[in-house]
Amino acid sequence: MIGLKRGTVKLSDSQFDEWREEYEKEKKILLDKIGDHVSEIHHIGSTSIPDLMAKPIIDIIAVIDKLEDYKQLIAPLEELGYHFMPDRVFEIRDRVFFPKGPESNRTHHLSLVVKESPQYGDNLLFRDYLRENKQARHDYQALKQKLSKKFANDRESYTEAKTDFITKLIAKARTEA
Repeated sequence: MIGLKRGTVKLSDSQFDEWREEYEKEKKILLDKIGDHVSEIHHIGSTSIPDLMAKPIIDIIAVIDKLEDYKQLIAPLEELGYHFMPDRVFEIRDRVFFPKGPESNRTHHLSLVVKESPQYGDNLLFRDYLRENKQARHDYQALKQKLSKKFANDRESYTEAKTDFITKLIAKARTEA
């Protein structure tokens, strides 16, 4: 089961196999619709990491040639149930964000990025490090559990409160690579 009310934070026990299957289904749908504009597509975020609690929303990152190409993808993505949020364009460094599902049950988060963007490399580095490092995964889960209780109805604060941990982990992953 995937989906969560917009703006809320509720963690689910890891359902990695189901989440990965849901990602693969969505990847096929996206590639069928916008594949001519996308050079890569990846499952990111906590649902992409085995044995990690997560908000049950499938995070996807898709690489496009130029960020302004997102304008050509608004209509096809809206046909798939994604929502263009013009007020969020470039709000988070170098990405265009499209959530899927009604506000009462967001199921997917799609970020369009260019390959040169820090969004691209940092997301993959973070995901891969957590997949390989059990202690880092454990520490991240403990932080997420603590913050999910504190910010159950304030996803922006929840996300912001994780930033320092994520930044340090990415720097550590770069050093160890």
